[in-house]
Amino acid sequence: MTSDHRSWQERDAEAELIRVKTANVAASADADRRRREALDAPKIEAALARAAEIRREAAAKAEAEEKAKADEREAADKARAEALAAAKAEAERQAEIARRDARAAKAVNIAVVAALLVALPLQLRTFWNPDRWWEVAVPFVLEGLAWVFIRLAEAAIPARRMVWHYIVGVFACAAFAATVNALDGFMHDDIGPIFGIVGGVCSIAGPGVKVVHEFAARAKAGKATWAEKKIAEANAAQAAAEAEVRKAELAAQAEAKRLEIDARQKAEADKRAAHEAKVAADKAAAEAELAAQDDQRKVLYPEAWQQYELILAANPLGSITRDRAWDEARRAVAHPDVWDHYRVLVLNSVNVKASDLWADAWGTAKGLPVGQTIESLAAKLAAREYVNQTLAEHMDAAGHLAVEELLAGIFGRGGDGGGTPAKGGPKKPRGGPSEGATGLVNIGPEGGTAPRYKHDTDPLTEADLDAARKLYEAAPEQFSTPAVAKLLGRSPNYAKRVRDAIKNPEGDQ
Repeated sequence: MTSDHRSWQERDAEAELIRVKTANVAASADADRRRREALDAPKIEAALARAAEIRREAAAKAEAEEKAKADEREAADKARAEALAAAKAEAERQAEIARRDARAAKAVNIAVVAALLVALPLQLRTFWNPDRWWEVAVPFVLEGLAWVFIRLAEAAIPARRMVWHYIVGVFACAAFAATVNALDGFMHDDIGPIFGIVGGVCSIAGPGVKVVHEFAARAKAGKATWAEKKIAEANAAQAAAEAEVRKAELAAQAEAKRLEIDARQKAEADKRAAHEAKVAADKAAAEAELAAQDDQRKVLYPEAWQQYELILAANPLGSITRDRAWDEARRAVAHPDVWDHYRVLVLNSVNVKASDLWADAWGTAKGLPVGQTIESLAAKLAAREYVNQTLAEHMDAAGHLAVEELLAGIFGRGGDGGGTPAKGGPKKPRGGPSEGATGLVNIGPEGGTAPRYKHDTDPLTEADLDAARKLYEAAPEQFSTPAVAKLLGRSPNYAKRVRDAIKNPEGDQ
């Protein structure tokens, strides 16, 4: 049986556990869903109510639009029906007028012929002379002239020309013929005065009836009646009034548009002025802040300020920022030797970053990376020596090696007193107690109270004390725990106890 074999009870228990977890997850999801539904229920209800209200408004709007369209269609149908009825009535009226005019024209023509049949024979009798037979043409000339004047009047009426002289000509010819007929009746008893007067009346009546009929018809066709003139004048006055109203409306709209444009332009101008004022105020505040900063720099850093002005004067306007110029001024004051090399590189370099030039100048002047000096390096090495000595005095060998590795990662490897990193420093033994999490068990005074090595509790021998005492007398400045441990070949804790016994003979061993 393999090690991963499980009994059916274990498998059932695992399946039951999975089922319970699944049920718990489903129950939690269902509870979350119900909680979300409960939280979202008012929002959903409000959204549904709003949607229903929008649908009602849309339906009401559609119904109103449909009703308005129906009313418009009904009004259009009614206006069309009224127009058709009016056109039909007008057509019927015009047809009736045409029929009546035709009957009147027929009656006029009959009357003219009848008058001509009565008047013309009398005139022919009057002007008949067998010796001068050509005089019989006079009645035809008179009647012909009358009818010529009638046709001229008919042509002048629609052309808006004068017609009164044509009418005078018609009645002059008719009056002359009537006078001839009347005088002929009075002068000849066989005709008689009565028939002469009737002939004269017929001479006037024929052309007169024709003139009256044609003049009235042509005048009506050529000129409007008084009522039509009044209607036309009223329509013209209404059109003029509507034109004035429309003109006033257009003028009002133009004025409103102009006022709107002026208001918008004024608002834009005010907004622009406010923005410009804000920009000017911000600029003035920034300039005031920069002036205050310059004054402060002048007072607190006079040498850097002098160098700052020199840098600004040496660079074209806008080619260097204030902050960069100030940083370079502070560099020039803090590291004048590096600054001299940096200026040479700047003047003789093209398309090179200022940071790279400063690093090159620093390396040339200091011989170290940027930011490091001989003093800082000496302080660093002294601090490391002090840390090594302190750790050696208070820690066992394993902890000392672990801390050595830690310090090597921080400071780099190096021997005591500033040796080269590649050659100095102790090596951590493979598989020693410093590996893993147990390498720093008893580091410092808060470590365990039980000693880790037998030498930590061994009594100090007199031989070890004598050897340490001789080392102390020969070189007190080099008397340290590592030196004692190296001399005696014992553990650092034992060497520390020996060192303390030599330096503090009266203390507890």
